[in-house]
Amino acid sequence: MKTSRSRKTSYCRLCPASCGVLLDLEDNQIVRVLGDAHHPISGGYTCAKGRRGADLARGPDRLTSSLRRTDTGTHVPVSVPEAVTDIAARLKAVVDEHGPESVAMFMGTQQNFAALTPPMARAWFRGTGSHKLFSTMTIDQSAKWVVQERMGTYLGGRQRFETADVWLLAGTNTLVSANGGDGDGAVVQNPSVTLREARERGLRLIVVDPRRTETAARADLHLAPRPGTDAVLFAGMLNLVLSEELYDHDFCRQYAGDLPELAAAVAGATPQMVERVCRVPEDHVRTAARMFASASRGMATTGTGVCMGPHSNLAEHLVAALNVVCGRYLREGEPVDDRSALGRSVPARAEVSPPERGFETGFRSRIGGIRAMRGELPSGILADEILEDGPDRIRALVVSGGNPAAALPDRAKAVRALESLDLLVCIDPLMSDTARLADYVIAPTMMYERDDHTMLMEAFFPIPFAQYTSPVVEAPPGAVDDWRFFFDLAAASGQPLKFAGRVLDPDKPPTSPEALAMLAERGRVPFERLRTAQHGYVAGHSGSVVGPARAEGRGHRLRLLPDDVYAELVSALSESIISAEDPAFTMRLTVRRIREAMNSVGTALDGLVPGGHNPAHLNPEDLARLGVNDGDLVMVRSKSGQLKAVARSDRTVPSGVVSMTHCFGDLDPDADPRSSGSNVNLLTGRSEGAQAINAMPTMTAVPVAVYPLPSALAK
Repeated sequence: MKTSRSRKTSYCRLCPASCGVLLDLEDNQIVRVLGDAHHPISGGYTCAKGRRGADLARGPDRLTSSLRRTDTGTHVPVSVPEAVTDIAARLKAVVDEHGPESVAMFMGTQQNFAALTPPMARAWFRGTGSHKLFSTMTIDQSAKWVVQERMGTYLGGRQRFETADVWLLAGTNTLVSANGGDGDGAVVQNPSVTLREARERGLRLIVVDPRRTETAARADLHLAPRPGTDAVLFAGMLNLVLSEELYDHDFCRQYAGDLPELAAAVAGATPQMVERVCRVPEDHVRTAARMFASASRGMATTGTGVCMGPHSNLAEHLVAALNVVCGRYLREGEPVDDRSALGRSVPARAEVSPPERGFETGFRSRIGGIRAMRGELPSGILADEILEDGPDRIRALVVSGGNPAAALPDRAKAVRALESLDLLVCIDPLMSDTARLADYVIAPTMMYERDDHTMLMEAFFPIPFAQYTSPVVEAPPGAVDDWRFFFDLAAASGQPLKFAGRVLDPDKPPTSPEALAMLAERGRVPFERLRTAQHGYVAGHSGSVVGPARAEGRGHRLRLLPDDVYAELVSALSESIISAEDPAFTMRLTVRRIREAMNSVGTALDGLVPGGHNPAHLNPEDLARLGVNDGDLVMVRSKSGQLKAVARSDRTVPSGVVSMTHCFGDLDPDADPRSSGSNVNLLTGRSEGAQAINAMPTMTAVPVAVYPLPSALAK
């Protein structure tokens, strides 16, 4: 029989970059993934995991049918309609007995790469009447929400990477992660070329990271603070900017409050103190502050390395304050930073939206009195919400596009919580750690098997751009679109489903293109025109400029030093001066990204991750001190737990630091790390402290000890 060959155009949906791809097909199978050289924003670039995207769909571990757990603990195939009917009935039984707050949903990163899934999943969840909504945002970057809630937001928009003459990247390795840190389109698509071209036009780059990362190696100035001391470093930079009067007087006069109070509060963070605490030479601190403040345009942006560390809410606040005092925002009359193409554009105004402090008024959890923020409870308390007895204890959990068994802190406790649920439903194309524990595993279509568009990723694009793709290959007969599962579940539960501003008829489900058109109907690009744009559609600038402040907004100011931030700053500076290391845990675990995986996606794909595991990267001097050779097994211990890992010599890691990646490992803590990797959340938990507002535990800069592993224990 003659082989049918063709080439089709689409885009990748493994990370926010959304790179354009060309797909070579043979008999309805993708045999090769290439970068689309005609793509307006990725320009032919693809990463290692993107080029293996087809293998995720056709690999032997791909689920082609949904599964139901039997009484014996095994999983057997079940049709989607039968699963939906069963799940709806079991959810109803839980709610009837325990109330709506006994139902929860966890939204993982991967659900965000299917445009229809987040709004449809949220629409189903609203119908349950529960407030127990969780996501990965609150285990890696919720400090950004805390800053906006405590400081307020300038509505004119931020300065852009494309026009900047300086940029500071902290806790993000954009050449590997394809993410500049703040979801602002900075160094996302084709990151190496983007950064090189920026340097050629004169951009000066400052990188803050304990490790000499790939991005740090390209910087004009690399600050390598001791892990966990970011807040002190940024306080020191602010002190120099304010004491040397390098700040933007005009912007601060119009839009910033508490400036004298902030200057007084950071005055103790002298360059000498920063060097003593952070181990960053004081002349480097001065150079960084002056380099950043003396430039005319450019931002300081942060990634998970800052958001997951100690004093993360404070550190994030101080970085935001650095941008404010240096006036790194668009002024009245400047062209707006509007990358909306399919989404609704919001007018930009030269005014401040005052702090809302929603974390003081949101739904209150019985766990520590923690309140919801932006409609979500922090994932750091999810396990407690399940395990601690009470009238609204979570008994049923639906997981969409996530793997909390691998991602949550204190892994042993997280797994115990998931195992104790009355009902666990997981939507996953693979038998992830969470799926193995689930009562139902719903097999979804994968990225090249569904209709989609880029509306949810527009903030990550450097220009107003949109792309639509139709299915490139047929999905397995037993797979279902994620959004359709939630639509059917709402219909089976008798819940109203409000989507894209309308209530959908449960007896007349829209097609995927119809639902995508509903989402995009308030955008600037007509949906039918988008569908015919093979390589995506560049919308062009809207022509809008930053408007003047409204009368009711002219008196508002950004809060640079509210009382709780002041208290955190005093605590952080005092702690840094007087604290002594625990002699049992003198090293620090820091987390890192790898090109080959996006969180847990890609970690199990054969041959993609070098070695197939998650080594403990250590400086050669530390290996020699420990008497460990490259490739030996070591034991890493913290106050919360321990793990076995393969030691790897790495000169980019400073002495005293262990560098590892999240979301590896097997459910069995005694599994061989050489085959399954090591899950760092065996080392994290509340023992290392948690932030007061968002219950964010310390998940990087964790105090640890490393020991050679005797050969008897290495087996």
